[in-house]
Amino acid sequence: MVLRWAERNGEIQQPVGWLEGIRLPRVTGGTKVIRTELLPEQVLAFVERMKEPYSTLVLLLAATGLRGEEAVGFKPADLDSNGILHIHRVYYHGQVEELETERLLSLDLVLHAELIARLRFLGTGREWIFQSRAGNPLNLGNARSRYLQPTAAAIGVRIGGWHDFRHTLIRSLRRAGVNPVVISGIAGHSKVELAAEVYDKASAADMRQALSVIGEQLLPQLLPGDSVQSVSC
Repeated sequence: MVLRWAERNGEIQQPVGWLEGIRLPRVTGGTKVIRTELLPEQVLAFVERMKEPYSTLVLLLAATGLRGEEAVGFKPADLDSNGILHIHRVYYHGQVEELETERLLSLDLVLHAELIARLRFLGTGREWIFQSRAGNPLNLGNARSRYLQPTAAAIGVRIGGWHDFRHTLIRSLRRAGVNPVVISGIAGHSKVELAAEVYDKASAADMRQALSVIGEQLLPQLLPGDSVQSVSC
């Protein structure tokens, strides 16, 4: 419509009929996604009820705030011996995409020991840490409908999707008074809300300390010595 107005008013000139091939999207009401901020005990209920590798996927998302597409794109080598996650690819709509810039997320080797052990166990002898039976990264859409939402119904919570765990972590960090720059670094946001903080940059130690705030709520409550369940996708 803007182009047609500009053409009528002589702002642009193109061959006659060139606008006829352009189709505008239909106006719809859209779909409102419900985001739930989960309590630590609700997150742990997901971890306890879901089988592997979905149990560990929930724990990873809840403890780090990663996007689901980043998490399922992890290979075993992306978790190094220092507990640093190297985020440089995503798995989206069945396609692996390498990111232009690698992002690092540092886990605490002691506090996150259970999570690290789970990730290493799942990645043993596999190309992907979160791998389907077909040998590909997990399909988040299928996993949401087949495993996540039924578990949410059993627990008695309403959940929009895997993003709710990321949403919960970010909200929790804000309430805990964590510096916006550090939250931005953890979440992988390109912008920081507070202009005064734009020229600052979060260090690996800053992010590791901030993630410990959430780790203390989740990981110590897992039973000591719990072993990772047998992987079944």
